Amino acid sequence: MVQSGKKAPHAKEAFCILCILAALLVGLFSYFGPWGYLEMKRTQAELEAERARVEALRKSNEERRRTIKSLRDDMDAIEGYARKKGYGKKGEIILEAPQQEQGSLPPSDAKPLKKGK
Repeated sequence: MVQSGKKAPHAKEAFCILCILAALLVGLFSYFGPWGYLEMKRTQAELEAERARVEALRKSNEERRRTIKSLRDDMDAIEGYARKKGYGKKGEIILEAPQQEQGSLPPSDAKPLKKGK
């Protein structure tokens, strides 16, 4: 009977350790697993990014609809758009100056080139 008393605590300890390991394994799997907490957070971040993108596209579409409507109905808007594209009224002379790029401006301490010699 003494021997049967010693086996019981070891079995209980093994069972407790096994239960703790199983709970730990389930917890780790639910956090790091394919449908776990981290995956859920990543998916939520992607969803928010896509919602923001859709909202930006919606605003862009609304702005384009307003532009189209004004170009259909408003002659001043049509004239302004045509002038931006370089068109003018009959008989007008349009002068266009070439635009300089910011990188092509000479530095302020540059000296002019000397001609001759």
